Amino acid sequence: MWIILALNLLAFARGYAGEIDCNMPYYEQCHSTKLFREIPREMEDFMASCPGLLSYTKCVTDYDIKCLKDDERRFKQLEKYENLYSFFDEVCKEGSALNEVVKTKLRCFNETFSNTNCNQEREDFLNPYETEIQLDEFTTTHVIPERVHCLSEMLEAKCIVDDITKNCGLRAKRLIGEFYRRTELIDLSCPPHYREGLLEDIDEFNLTEDQKSFAISELLRMKVIDEVHLIHF
Repeated sequence: MWIILALNLLAFARGYAGEIDCNMPYYEQCHSTKLFREIPREMEDFMASCPGLLSYTKCVTDYDIKCLKDDERRFKQLEKYENLYSFFDEVCKEGSALNEVVKTKLRCFNETFSNTNCNQEREDFLNPYETEIQLDEFTTTHVIPERVHCLSEMLEAKCIVDDITKNCGLRAKRLIGEFYRRTELIDLSCPPHYREGLLEDIDEFNLTEDQKSFAISELLRMKVIDEVHLIHF
């Protein structure tokens, strides 16, 4: 679900006391919990996890703003941290529109994410582009081109949205779409230098027409945002 997806964006907090120490890495102050490993089937369990979810969001926000330089933060604009918090706050607020979707679709989310092949499909897409680089006599590393990584994130997002729509319906699709919109998860995975030349070279990749159409739409959307930011600054 969106919480597991957000693992790529942030790490879950437990017992956040409100004091951030910039001499310690954020993950030592914002520890992971069970909610990031599995989606609960029961609404009672989900709601019990909400205080930690909101605490986590505040913890990472405070760390970023207090301890990181502007170009190191997850979001360049502070209001985007507020957007992330407001999404989780609404998801957790009993009686809200998003909370009602969770209430009716939680088991479907659980089953869908337990059985989805989206991550495997992403790995299969990446494998042909992965190259091994020798760092020294004893050490090697594997490298994936930045724009391929960016494209793989878009394809995984499309796969997840498609699975959710097929299994859980349009209300669930709108919820997952709202998650991607407010967290800007795809945008964070595809900074401008990752996307350079990708739109022009999209036909080089072995994509279905549906995947290609989605990727082009996302690349054009992010291009417009880039241009707006340039005008603003």
